[in-house]
Amino acid sequence: MVAYGNEIPEEAYSFLDNHCLDCHDSVDTKGDLDMESLAFDLNDADVFATWIKIHDRADHGEMPPKKKRRPEPRDLERFLKAIAKPMEKADRDRAKTYGRSMVRRMNRFEYENTLRHVLKTPWLQVADRLPEDGMAHLFNKVGNRLDVSHVQIGKYLETADHAIRLAMNAAAFPSVTKKFYARGEPSMINYLKYRPNLQTNATRAAIPLIGTTPQPNVVRGLEPLTVGDSDPALREQEAFGFVSGTYTATTKYDFTRLELPTDGRYRIRMKTYSFLAGPNGANGGEDEGLTGGEKAWWRPSRTEAFRGTRSEPITLYALADSGDSRWLTTFDSFPDPQVIERVVDLKKGESIRPDAGRLVRTRPGHKGNPNATRAGVPGFALNWLEVEGPLSEQWPPASYQALFGDLPFKVINGVQVEVYSTNNDEDAERLLFDFMRRSYHRLVRDKAEVDPYFAIYRKAQALGENFTDAMVAAFASILCSPDFLYFESQAGKLSSHELATRLSYFLWNGPPDDELRALRSIGRSSTLRQQTERMLRDPRSERFLNAFLDYWLDLREINANAPDAQLYPDYYLDDMLTESSLLETRMFFRELIDKDLPVRNLVDSDFTYINERLADHYGLARFEGVEPRLVALPEDSPRGGLLTQASVLRVTANGTTTSPVLRGVWIVERIMGLEIPPPPSGVEAIEPDTRGATTVREQLDKHREAQSCNACHAKFDPAGFALESFDVAGGWQDRYRALGEVGERAVGFGKNGHEFTFRFAQPVDCSGELRDGRTFADIKELKAHLAADERALARNLANRFIVYATGAPVSFGDRPHVEKILDSCEDNRFGVRSLIHAVIQSELFRAK
Repeated sequence: MVAYGNEIPEEAYSFLDNHCLDCHDSVDTKGDLDMESLAFDLNDADVFATWIKIHDRADHGEMPPKKKRRPEPRDLERFLKAIAKPMEKADRDRAKTYGRSMVRRMNRFEYENTLRHVLKTPWLQVADRLPEDGMAHLFNKVGNRLDVSHVQIGKYLETADHAIRLAMNAAAFPSVTKKFYARGEPSMINYLKYRPNLQTNATRAAIPLIGTTPQPNVVRGLEPLTVGDSDPALREQEAFGFVSGTYTATTKYDFTRLELPTDGRYRIRMKTYSFLAGPNGANGGEDEGLTGGEKAWWRPSRTEAFRGTRSEPITLYALADSGDSRWLTTFDSFPDPQVIERVVDLKKGESIRPDAGRLVRTRPGHKGNPNATRAGVPGFALNWLEVEGPLSEQWPPASYQALFGDLPFKVINGVQVEVYSTNNDEDAERLLFDFMRRSYHRLVRDKAEVDPYFAIYRKAQALGENFTDAMVAAFASILCSPDFLYFESQAGKLSSHELATRLSYFLWNGPPDDELRALRSIGRSSTLRQQTERMLRDPRSERFLNAFLDYWLDLREINANAPDAQLYPDYYLDDMLTESSLLETRMFFRELIDKDLPVRNLVDSDFTYINERLADHYGLARFEGVEPRLVALPEDSPRGGLLTQASVLRVTANGTTTSPVLRGVWIVERIMGLEIPPPPSGVEAIEPDTRGATTVREQLDKHREAQSCNACHAKFDPAGFALESFDVAGGWQDRYRALGEVGERAVGFGKNGHEFTFRFAQPVDCSGELRDGRTFADIKELKAHLAADERALARNLANRFIVYATGAPVSFGDRPHVEKILDSCEDNRFGVRSLIHAVIQSELFRAK
């Protein structure tokens, strides 16, 4: 290791003396920085980090402060070069000795994807069985935050055993097809809610239908619930209609009789259609059961129904016994009955929950339905659900063969596989060696490497385990070994095998396939480019897309910011809006990659991906349908780019109020790549005034009167103010909402059926001035300022790709390599796909 002296380079000292030591000597030490005593010991990580801050603040024009005498450009350039040259050399020397990245383990999502590959179980879902991973530099990919404790090892062993037994026991469950009629589901029958007048609580009731003809005598108990097998043609038309979306406490129409035998991939078919329930009091008459002559035409009737006039978006969830639900798919249910078909991954014991996402979700005390008209109350009807599976393309299933090859087996008690061997030890050694070769991140050639795991197998047998369980113990040990859990490489250039592994865990968030493993010339630029193209076209690249966006943009936190029921009842309980928002961002970023669009689109674009719900949310031309589609944005639209997408605007708010601070920090960190230090301890966050008496800008102005606060807030508050035109869920707002007596009362009903009680209070001021003096009146002008520096946007995105791909942040010595990456993409205005290619071709990616 090269030792660096403690002396500041002579060419730099005069600059420090003229421009820095007045404030940062051993007497004043402003900002707790004593540059008079600061050594230039670049082997000390803390000292090195301090010199990086000095370099960057001078380079960005932050120091010396504007009130001080500014250095001549030539003097500043000499100073920066004088300290940068030895700093870059020190960093490069460290990388040559130790490598850029440290040895790291797989995070829990990489572990799950690797198990899927090794065990041939693409349906496997085990990540939630493992502890949360640590994060650094925004991602869960950095080695020093991916430590291993005895608790984690225990969880890995438990999870590996569970996954192996699922893979093996798949051979106990040949595919079967079962049909479940809605009229036989207890959860739906429960919502018949027998009432003599057929009207009370009808919003939460099930409506027996034959087509669009209600069957009130079924509700009264005068006719059977179903004709059953006696009349198959009529049974095919029997349905339950619902005019309310699913809500756990009040209305749910779950298919709970599935009794899935095992985790696996299943084909589901569902027959549904949309309809209109007749409105009560539509002709101005008194409504039975209501007092005071109250008109309630929005209440549905269970005695009259009509053909639907539009489609209804339906989402299917996998429902666990705990009540937790997991998104599976979304489709449109049309007025004419149709059967939709999807292939989904389900866990043992899960049931299917349909939800009509557009419909009202009434809560106690509801007084209206925002979707109802005097023509009728919209609803959707369920006929039946058919489930086929678990699906397998071969028999025995590939997952069984991945463990035991062609060994025979028998099924015990209909649920468990027992494997047989005529030569136990020979088969065990052969199978374990093959499993190691497919599991490890490195090449395995020496058969002696299997000995420790063969010993585990023998020990298990000695303790009384049969051949099957002894093999499971040995397999599980391999899946908890350092060679499986960790990515290992030596400092310097990666081998072909290591390069293939790094590439696959970048673009697939999982292990290389057979084609990638077989390549011996992957280090050639042309081969690397061909494989990158192939992998980006592969469906597995969705893993990269989703994981990268979840962490870079914080999309994984979207459900932590549920809109407040009183201030934002129009968004409260609106899962369709949440899910549509996520899809927009993911499909938008996929479009940037697929079409190699310029990086400036991250800030401002003339297109986006929206469905009916988002079109309405954004005030764009309306259309019908839940499937997102590519739409061109009008020139006067404030939308376009990530900043104004509902998903981003939601994760940068708290569900009750917006914050220019949170949104401003998000913009300058996530999009522009500036590092913002955490606030000093003891500084309390601003509590916005939900009574409507003051605005957050007025409160922040007081907060920024302190110079120590203003220094940081000046970097990010202005950008955050531009986003004040968007509420907590990304809807447009000209005025803040409040619950006090200030402002104009809002009119309407929320998704919960409650009348709006909030008011439109103080007007929004979305103007501001950036630190460099540029001003803006609104979000469109801010976007223009940010998009003008395309290289800065590209640099930030390249840096994020590098951290995600290599597990190491961009160090000071890496910066010249990043600039080369940017130079290679400049001609096509930094296309996003081109940036991915350039990162992969770079020395940073090809070396540890």
